[in-house]
Amino acid sequence: MIKIVSLIRRNPALDPDAFRRYWQEVHAPLVRSRLPHLVRYTGAFPVRGAHGPVAVDAADYDLVVEMGFPDRQTMAADMTSPAFLAQDRQDSSAYFMDATSSRAIVVEEVDVL
Repeated sequence: MIKIVSLIRRNPALDPDAFRRYWQEVHAPLVRSRLPHLVRYTGAFPVRGAHGPVAVDAADYDLVVEMGFPDRQTMAADMTSPAFLAQDRQDSSAYFMDATSSRAIVVEEVDVL
């Protein structure tokens, strides 16, 4: 599976609860409706103050999103489609996230379990 992994910072105008609620209730359903070949879509909210041998300070990001597709061609087609690039989806992204400091990478998932 090919995935886009995004590290998202919230729009500073939103408090953390409003950010989380908006992503779950509005933005995620909108994105799902625009990407017909999406096979995985998860959001993970960092646990603040987590400590331990594998814990990393998550203060820099508010959300980690994974969007999985069957292959690179399908991902490229969906992500450049008029439905996904529509103004309402772009406005939704701009509303809840700080696009200037959020990051995304494309990765190939290898399941070793």
